[in-house]
Amino acid sequence: MRRLLTSIASFVSWHRRAVGAILAAGAVLLLATALRTPTPTTAVVVTASDLPAGHTLTSADLTVGQLPPGTVPADAVLSPSDFEGRTTAVPLSAGTILQPGLLGGDHSTAEGSAVVPILVADEGLRAMLRPGDTVSLVAPGPEGLIVVASGARVVALPEAQQAGSQVALASGRQSELILVEVPEAEAGEVASLGQAGEMSVVLGSL
Repeated sequence: MRRLLTSIASFVSWHRRAVGAILAAGAVLLLATALRTPTPTTAVVVTASDLPAGHTLTSADLTVGQLPPGTVPADAVLSPSDFEGRTTAVPLSAGTILQPGLLGGDHSTAEGSAVVPILVADEGLRAMLRPGDTVSLVAPGPEGLIVVASGARVVALPEAQQAGSQVALASGRQSELILVEVPEAEAGEVASLGQAGEMSVVLGSL
């Protein structure tokens, strides 16, 4: 065995340049093979720029990125068209992987509830609201303020109403709407008072 090892050491010593070249060629071959092997990825929808809460998504706001399958959230959005027209529930930074929990604006409601647009003229108050917030809606009554709806849920804060919408035409105001989810039994009164600007918002449930 000692003689064999001595012979190998002697061979390497005398032919070290050739051995080095062979090892380098092998390394290059392995690297080239690795580069030729495509890494599997999954397409996900990400935001193309910074977006504020309440922003209505358009195709210009979305782009498709490629991520390794193991890093993609289970509920990640895979097609931009699935969520165009939805609104952001929170501010999103550019490159954020789009997930349903980050969005509002689908206007889906629980059974027995309805979504109603109401006017909120106070810009400071609007800035404090976020989709998902619980609010109460009050209005003047014969003997003081009355609670029209308690525990209403803010669904969305549209950036602006489309020109020609019924509410915009009726109110003359384009960007003071919020959408709230209330029980169906209260939806008519909330709509009547809320769209006439005769109702106030209280944060929380009364």
